[in-house]
Amino acid sequence: MRPISWLHISDIHMNEREAWPQNVVLQAMCKQIKNSRAQGLSADFILVTGDLAFAGKADEYDLVAKFLDALCTASGVPKERMFCIPGNHDINRNRQKFCFLGARTELQDHSRVGAVLDGGDDLKALLKRQENYRQFQKEFFSNQDRTSTADGLGYVSGLTIDDVRLAIIGLDSAWLAQGGNEDHGKLLIGERQILNALQLVKEYNEPAHIIIAMAHHPFHLLQNFDHRTAMTWLEESCHFMHCGHLHEPEERTMGAGGTGCLSLATGASYETRQSHNSYSLVTLDLLRAERVVTIFQYDPAANSFSSHSPNKYPIEITSVDMCSVTELASAMEAFDRRLSRWAHYLSALLLGRKSEVPIPVEMGYSFASFTALQALDDSDLKHKTFDFMTFRNVLQVLYKQVNLSEIFAQHGAIVTAYNAILCDICNADSTLASRLDDQESDARSLVDMSTVDTPTTFAYTSALLKELADEQDWYILRDQAQRHVDSSDETIAVLSKRFLALSLAHLDEPGNNEAAIEIYRALVNANSREFMDTIYLARLLIHSGDCDEAKAVVLKGLGKFPAKSEVFWGIGQEIVAVTGDRNFREKLDVAIRERDNSD
Repeated sequence: MRPISWLHISDIHMNEREAWPQNVVLQAMCKQIKNSRAQGLSADFILVTGDLAFAGKADEYDLVAKFLDALCTASGVPKERMFCIPGNHDINRNRQKFCFLGARTELQDHSRVGAVLDGGDDLKALLKRQENYRQFQKEFFSNQDRTSTADGLGYVSGLTIDDVRLAIIGLDSAWLAQGGNEDHGKLLIGERQILNALQLVKEYNEPAHIIIAMAHHPFHLLQNFDHRTAMTWLEESCHFMHCGHLHEPEERTMGAGGTGCLSLATGASYETRQSHNSYSLVTLDLLRAERVVTIFQYDPAANSFSSHSPNKYPIEITSVDMCSVTELASAMEAFDRRLSRWAHYLSALLLGRKSEVPIPVEMGYSFASFTALQALDDSDLKHKTFDFMTFRNVLQVLYKQVNLSEIFAQHGAIVTAYNAILCDICNADSTLASRLDDQESDARSLVDMSTVDTPTTFAYTSALLKELADEQDWYILRDQAQRHVDSSDETIAVLSKRFLALSLAHLDEPGNNEAAIEIYRALVNANSREFMDTIYLARLLIHSGDCDEAKAVVLKGLGKFPAKSEVFWGIGQEIVAVTGDRNFREKLDVAIRERDNSD
């Protein structure tokens, strides 16, 4: 499974007036890309995140086509593997002026935006401002395999590279753009566009391992209600979020340990002849569980691009279809009998059923999250644990494509190496050996519990509600859940309340968000043992703008569900991203350190 790489180009602003200096800079870019390719830094595909033209004029796209052809030649990437989206400079601002002004005034909530994105004359009129861009896209990428979203704004394309399935989501954030500072806080992507795109990803024959989204504008330029919704949906669903517009490179990660969505702005690839123009090369190495971003920046004096030191970010992927702990433990034992002693514990770690690993402390060894181990000084144990955890990504990608025995034959040495260092440590620390044996016993108990039959009524109700949630039939789920919230069976009643809150949170109707918050708040205050109740409550509070209560909920969750500290840390980082509250980030770090030290 080789690394996958792609180029990120943005904001080239092609126009006849700047044709000569643009040609100087962009030729230098193509030369650097060609040289990098000769040195082994090849790209598998290219993302171009908007502002291809300067004023959305038809003749400007002739220049765009010539540059993109040159880019394909330099990179060796066919145009079928180049993916573009429009920016505010791809808008012809002289068209549909009154329609645009009316839309900017009226579209102030999810319901109105959703109604416009349902299709009809209003959206068609607005999109006439992008007519030249869309005609260029249709002609230049005529052979590209892509599926448009139901609203007609965005699209989804699929790629398979060395067994890794990728979904590319192109979103239009410029359909209500004008340009300049007037756009700040007034733009829209629209929840409907995002959900339509994610539904297309879901409908692929095979689930995507990696989802890469792109929109020209960063989230903070959207209207407040759309900003929070877009950020929540995309950063929860995607592994990468590419944007342009900022004219300066910027990188930000979400999730515990930075393993969640990586948001990337590459800067302007052409601003002026004297600017430090830039582009990026992104490399995804799943075997090393690593994302590498290399920025190439232009030196006007030397008329050349050169690379900066790359930034590295971890990644963890998840699959909707994965083997059981028992199945993985059996394959592990068959691969190497020396793994038998802790096979179920190691399998539970890889499958996310357990989250704590041995870490060195002052008086021996304790158990803490993988994130806590990463914060410690380098050691052989740290490196072997990291390598072991990367096997999780291998499983997520290759399971069901090849047999588990073949996966272990190709990549199982890192599991054996981790087991060996645990054995070495246990030879000198019998207490750790005993605790690892307890972890193995506990992992086996988890397997036994998961096979116990539940009562028929509960099983049927649970299966029905879960199926409706999986299909996102929120109206029907709401109706079904309401039927059982007053059940005499407390288990069914609690389950129904949980699904009722979930459905209300997804239905954009007055009062639903507040009702969902009240249900989740009641569940949490009733000492719910389901950590996702606390997670959903925190997310809804963020969405509603009540970040103070959300902070308290996250800190309480950290104390109540220590095994899920990584998840709560990720939610806490979302709050920091929304509020900019660095003091809260420090509180999070302190809470996690105190929790780790108490183990």
